[in-house]
Amino acid sequence: MEIWLWEIAKAIGRLFLNPLVYWFFMITALASAARIKQERRSFGHKIFPMMDEMYGHRLRGFLYGVLLSVIAIFLTVMLHPLMLLGIIFYSVLFSISKRFSWLSSAYTFGFTSITLLFYPYFQAYLPAPLQLELTTLQWVSFTTLMGLLLLIEASMLRTLKVDQTFPEIFRGARGKMLGQHRIKRISLIPLVLIWPVGQLDFAADWWPILNFGETSYGFVLFPLIIGFEQVVKGALPTHMSKRFSQFLFILGLVVVAVALSGFYFGVFTLVSVIIALAGREWLSYRLRTQDQRQPALFNPSEQGIKVLAVTPGSPAIDMDLRVGETIVKVNGIDIVKRDDFYRALQTNRAFCKLEVLDERGELRFVQRALYQNEHHELGIIFAIDHQEQLNEQTSDIS
Repeated sequence: MEIWLWEIAKAIGRLFLNPLVYWFFMITALASAARIKQERRSFGHKIFPMMDEMYGHRLRGFLYGVLLSVIAIFLTVMLHPLMLLGIIFYSVLFSISKRFSWLSSAYTFGFTSITLLFYPYFQAYLPAPLQLELTTLQWVSFTTLMGLLLLIEASMLRTLKVDQTFPEIFRGARGKMLGQHRIKRISLIPLVLIWPVGQLDFAADWWPILNFGETSYGFVLFPLIIGFEQVVKGALPTHMSKRFSQFLFILGLVVVAVALSGFYFGVFTLVSVIIALAGREWLSYRLRTQDQRQPALFNPSEQGIKVLAVTPGSPAIDMDLRVGETIVKVNGIDIVKRDDFYRALQTNRAFCKLEVLDERGELRFVQRALYQNEHHELGIIFAIDHQEQLNEQTSDIS
């Protein structure tokens, strides 16, 4: 038991020696700070808290890591050190701009695989510990793991909630201010792998299942980063993410199936990489083009004003107001623009009643008492340019 505890402790120590752990928290903080700066410039205040880009995925990422680790340990999965270094390099490279679009395993694992195709040409220039032979089993394990991570990415997108996307505003072709949502999520998945350096000896005849000729083993705890970023303006972000996740899940299954075929036909490992890269890029392109063909969902309307976002912890949360709903009346007064909404709220400072059209066009009523020092607009975010609003208020005063 002492040996097991010692090997587990060393695996945890190796995790904190991995620069990818610190990069994950640093790049998430930088991206979060940039997003908050944009929120204050667009809406006049911060909407979502710092590090919210990984909200909802911390526990889920850990659980997925446990599941993958159990599979990896049971099958005695060992990856070549250059595979792990490649994941670190491309994870940093693809996120250095604070964008998470390329943090899919299809890209980080795919480009690592392409780089390692040239391994025989630079093998002699590497340090001795990195000059190990790349085996077929390592290629199959690596590409299969890539496919499994695509399945995890699809699962995370499918469970995306409405408070896990970030509102933005932009000026449309006709000069009107429109709204959109940016889906920007990142997750850290800790993966335990068997490492051919350690003090663990196994007497069971059935384990290790895949024998590497070693008599003792240890563990390495490796951090995997999965990210996703996409702008959506023509539909509700949760609806889009669910549709996208269905196709991504199918892609992941195909990649896993083709990668496993590499046990029998080595060329299939390369085919799985091509499928992952081409398929993931095609899905992103398909999503962008479909969204661009649709009219902006959060645009000015004569029927009321659409809810672009809801500030966490605000009265609008208690009233169960949702992104994409249209407010048509406030305290019995018809609403067409944001100023109408504000004036209608002032007619009763102790209570408000809203008539709201949901995404299906059905009318519902929400109401709530108002208290001192609460958000003067209930915490509802509209597609209104904050700087233009300040300029209008200044001109009215003057």
